[in-house]
Amino acid sequence: MGERSTGTSDLQPSAARWLAARSRGPCVPGSVFLHAPSSAFQAPGGGENQLIQTGRHLEATDVPIRLFQPWVDRLDRARALHLFGMSREGLELARAAKARRTPVVLSPICWFDPRALWALEPTAWRKLAALGAWTARRASRRLPGWRRELLLTADAVLPNSEEEAAQLVGLFGVDRARVAVVPNGVLPEFGWGSPALFRERVGDFEFVLFVGRIEPRKDPLSVIRAARRLGLPMVVVGQAPPRHEHYERECRREGGDRVVWLERLDHHDPLLVSTYAAARVFALCSWFETPGLAALEAALAGAAVVITPRGSTRSYFGDRAIYARPGRDDEIGAAVSRAWREGPRPGLAAHVASNYLWDRVAKLTAEVYDRVAD
Repeated sequence: MGERSTGTSDLQPSAARWLAARSRGPCVPGSVFLHAPSSAFQAPGGGENQLIQTGRHLEATDVPIRLFQPWVDRLDRARALHLFGMSREGLELARAAKARRTPVVLSPICWFDPRALWALEPTAWRKLAALGAWTARRASRRLPGWRRELLLTADAVLPNSEEEAAQLVGLFGVDRARVAVVPNGVLPEFGWGSPALFRERVGDFEFVLFVGRIEPRKDPLSVIRAARRLGLPMVVVGQAPPRHEHYERECRREGGDRVVWLERLDHHDPLLVSTYAAARVFALCSWFETPGLAALEAALAGAAVVITPRGSTRSYFGDRAIYARPGRDDEIGAAVSRAWREGPRPGLAAHVASNYLWDRVAKLTAEVYDRVAD
C-alpha cells in the first residue's frame, strides 16, 4: 500500500512566501489549521500543491487559514484541523485534536493498487510482503493499523474521487456518511497560456510533453521510448526525487537528443504555462494517478491527453482522453500516435474548466468545515 506523491519542482517563490506568512504571527480566532507531515515540503509535489492551493482559495472565500505550528499553536483554538496526507505524525495530531474537541478533516491523498506494488517494490521479498499486507487488508477491513485508526478518527474524509472513496470504505471500513469527495483542482491561468515564450526560449516545434517526477511510478521511460520510436520530439519537465537519480540518467540515455529537458520550473513559471500551451500531446502513463494534476493542467491548456487508466483518471477525463497502461511501450506508442493525429478530444478543456478549478474545490472544502464545526 502507499500514498501517492506527484510534482515537478521546488516551491515557487510566491508559494514559499505564502507558507511563511501563514506560519507566523498570532492565530486569528476561528482559523482552520492546515497540516502536512514534517518532511512533506522537502520534496514538494502534488499533495503539497493541493494544500497550498486549497488554502489560498479558501482565504479568497474569507475562511481564515493557518499552517499549524506545534510549538505555539493550541489545537483547542482552531475551528478545525485539516490534515493533508496520511502519516503516523498526523495520527498523533488527530488524537490530540479529538481530545480537545477540535474537529478533524483528512485529505488522505492515497491509492492502493496491487499491480503497482508488484511493479514498483525493488525486491521479491518486498513485493510479496506488500501484496500480503494488501490481501490481508482486503480480506478484513477491521484489521487494525495506524491508517485505519487515522481514517476512523477523522470527522470528515475528503478523497479526490469516488474510486478513492470506495477504496477507503472497502479496505478500512470508513463510514460512507463521513466521506465527502472533493476533486483535485487546476489554476485557470493554464487555460490562458500562449506558446510564444516557449518558442522564443526553447524552439518552435511540436512535441510530446511529460511533466512530473522522474521516477518509476510515473513511468516517463516508457513514454520516452515510445516517442523516440515514433520519431516525435519530446519535452520533459521535472527531475528525480532523492534515490531515483539513476532512473533519470536512464531516461536521459534513452531520449538522447530527441528530448529537451526543462528540469527546474516553478509551478507558476510563465515558461511552464507556455510549455503546456505549446505541447501537441501530453502523456502521463503512470502506475496510478488520482488523477494527475499535470494532466488537468495540460487538458486545460488545450493539449491532447494520453493517460494511464489506473487510478481515478476515468472519472475525471471520461472519453475525453486516450488511455495507455504503464510499462507497455507499444500500447503507449499507439496512443501517442493517435493523439498526435487526432488532436485534443472535443470538450476536454471546457470540461476541466467547468469542474476542476480551485475555487470550486475551496467551496466544497469550506462546506465540509461548516458541517463538522457545527
